Amino acid sequence: MPQPTENVTVRMRPEVQRQLDKIAANLDRSRNWLINQAIAQYLEVYDWQTARIRERLQQAERGGTFVPHEQAMQHLEAKMKARSKS
Repeated sequence: MPQPTENVTVRMRPEVQRQLDKIAANLDRSRNWLINQAIAQYLEVYDWQTARIRERLQQAERGGTFVPHEQAMQHLEAKMKARSKS
């Protein structure tokens, strides 16, 4: 049995609508289907991110260890250099 739905109006730039229409056509789906998929994925990522943030804040409140900014940046720069060489 299909779930009930509600109408929502969204304004977007014409070029964004053209991109959505192109993707929908490539997938042989409607623009509505594509927008619903994009929103569902966004909500999943949002929920995942906020859960991780809450976990990390709880760890910090329990006295978790912190890495100084400079050390974190050095680590990231080393990883980016390693990736650019491969």
